[in-house]
Order: sequence, then structure tokens, then C-alpha cells
Amino acid sequence: MVYLFLDCDEYLVSQRLAALRAALGDPEFGDLNAVTLDGPKMSAAELLGHAAMMPFLAERRLIRVEGYLQHLDRRMAASHSPESAAYAEMADLSAGLLQVPETNDLVFVDTSVDRRRALWRGFRRTNPKSQQDERVDGLDALVKAGAIQLEALGTPNSRALPGWIQSRAQELSISIEGPAIMLLANFVGANLRQLDNELQKLATYAGKRAITAADVHLLVSDASEAMIWDLTDALSQRNPQKAMLALQTLRRADENAFYLLTMIARQYRIILKVKDAMSQGGRVNEHDIAATVGEKPYPVKKAMGQSGAYSLEALEGIMTRLLEADFAMKTGADPDTELDVLIAELTQRPVPGSRGP
Repeated sequence: MVYLFLDCDEYLVSQRLAALRAALGDPEFGDLNAVTLDGPKMSAAELLGHAAMMPFLAERRLIRVEGYLQHLDRRMAASHSPESAAYAEMADLSAGLLQVPETNDLVFVDTSVDRRRALWRGFRRTNPKSQQDERVDGLDALVKAGAIQLEALGTPNSRALPGWIQSRAQELSISIEGPAIMLLANFVGANLRQLDNELQKLATYAGKRAITAADVHLLVSDASEAMIWDLTDALSQRNPQKAMLALQTLRRADENAFYLLTMIARQYRIILKVKDAMSQGGRVNEHDIAATVGEKPYPVKKAMGQSGAYSLEALEGIMTRLLEADFAMKTGADPDTELDVLIAELTQRPVPGSRGP
């Protein structure tokens, strides 16, 4: 079988390849029958040569090719001519894929290919041997004919993520409650490898009972909170480029402006509480201060690192500015624009509304 894995999530690809590897037969001979090829360094002839080799003392052979198709796609687009070497290579590949032995699994792993171009749609050319006009099938025709099995292994979006967690839990025979699934999706985000690890960690903790939301709160770090700390790190450094990059990362995670403002305000409240506690003296580590201010050690440790960039007056000024932004967003101002302006102001020296850091 010839497989095409497009728009790949690293974890999903690793799981799929592990399943194909398990089908090779005796593990002792697995290394002799599994090869990974660096696609951009391969020609079609070399690639097809590997694909034609028969298994050695095993039932199947696995050939993984990384980045070949997207590299060939770019070469063909740059050549602009069906008579070029790049197009000739695609013609050889298209014909050769039909000859891959049934005992071999040839897997193309590619980030993407342009479905508007000749690699995908096919093309016409003059056959250099017969001098006859011929049609060369592209990937689309080969997929439709069953010569290639296309598998979209992209990362699930935020809406599909809870369903993926539920399916993965069922595969692992793990019982997990609905609210725990939603919380886990929110905390970790679309990092499938981490989600898998967290599921197994939670299952070990829960034992024979179902995983609950309380378990997730206890054992799993909130990834969105960590990203908010990246943003406040940039703000404390007065680094506008880093701050806007952190903000865009949060937006790509489907966080809306009102939630982001709430989280930013929460972080600054923690910084203010920690700054005040540190000014009292007598507490030297995050655990002591966490007990005093009623927060977990991780955010307290982050706040301790950032608090030196502000005076208490500066932090109070920031809290006032955050209240102003909240009021503006709730009374007609465009939320995203208001948040952009706020972040730009908070990277200025001195901090708006304060008497200096």
C-alpha cells in the first residue's frame, strides 16, 4: 500500500507509523525492514528502488519518505514546463507507484502540497520515448483510483479536541467524565502527545474510578495560563514585539478578547499581591508566599520574577487601566482593538497610570 499523510500532527503520525511498524512481523527483524528516507535528497528512481525491495525474513517492509512530495511540488512550480526534469520525475513516480509490491508499505509524510498545481491535478506532456502526447496522473487521480491512500492527520481544532480526548480515552480503556474532558482540552490545548500523557497520568491517579474535573485541576497545568504568563513576561520587559507575538499565539488558540483581558487582570492581581507580600519581609520562597496570598506556587514563582519590574504604584495604575479597558469593551469599543491598544500601552516606559516602575 502507498500512503500519503498530509498536514501532519507529529503525535498522530508517530501513532500511525507505529501501527504500520507492528505489522512488519517479528520485531527482531523490524530494523531490517523499516527505512526512513530524506525526501529532498532522493530521486524518484532511488525512492522507487527502495519501494521495490522485498522484505527480509519478515512479512512486510515499511518505507517512510519525509518531505519528498512538497519538495517536488516546489520544483515543478519553479520549472513552469511539462518538459522539464521535475515534471519527468513526477511522470516516473506516477507510473512507479502502481508497481509497489503488496508486501511493502510506502509512506509519504508531507506538511502540504498545493492542490491547484500539477503535482496534485496531473498534466499533459510529450512522451520523450514515443513522442506522443500523454496524460500523467497527479496525486488526486491516484488517490481516487485507490493507488494511494490519503490520510489527513492534522491536529484537531478546538471544537474537535474534546471528541479526540474521548476517543483516545476509550482506546486506552480510561473512564473520564465529560467536564473533565472539557477542562483537559482547555488546560492543555491541541498538544496531542501531552494530552495522551496527561490522560495516562490521570488514570493512574484515579485508579478504577472515572477521572473527574477535580483530578484535572489537581494534576494538570493550565497551558493557556502559562501562555498568559509569557505575555506578562513580555510586558514586564517592555518588549512590544514579544508581547504582540504572545498575544497572537493566544488568539490562535481561540481565546477571545474578554477572556484574555480577564486572565491578564488575574495575573497582574497576583503580581500585586506577591509584590505586597514580598515587601513585608520574612518570606523567601514561592511556597511561603503562596500560602500567604492564597495562590498556587507556580504562578507565585512567575509573579516573583516579574514583580521587580514594577513599583506598587505602577501595579495599581495598571489595575486601573485594565478596569478602563473592561468598561470600554463592554460599552461598544471593538474588543480586539482595545486589547491591542492596551498591550501597546503596557509596554511603554513608564507604565500608564503610574509614577514610574
